[in-house]
Amino acid sequence: MRNQNRRPSLRGTLAALAATATAAVTLSAGAALASTGQHQVRAVDCPSGNVCVYPDATQNGQPAKYYRYGAYNLSNVFGTRLVINNQTGGAGFRTCTAYGGQNCGARLNPGRYLINLSPINSILLEP
Repeated sequence: MRNQNRRPSLRGTLAALAATATAAVTLSAGAALASTGQHQVRAVDCPSGNVCVYPDATQNGQPAKYYRYGAYNLSNVFGTRLVINNQTGGAGFRTCTAYGGQNCGARLNPGRYLINLSPINSILLEP
């Protein structure tokens, strides 16, 4: 059994910092910064079939949940957020710089993403 009170090694800490630095790189139109590549993401408070936008870059707090295909306008959503695509059947979503699901970036498949939502005004869920 692993001791959970043990401090992380320097190598582990550096790897975590490198992953964080990689995630901080901004891609055009709020594209995904990091993904697990998993098809079905098990996440607290993000039910199967939903796209969930958390209040920050962690799974802390209650996420906004989006279920049906279509565009959702975002209001007062800024900064880097954890976004989990927990949709089934390979359904994706896009981040859009205009309201109503217009001027969208690349399709993001099921997985976990850190996304700078400051320039994003809507998200588009699609099959």
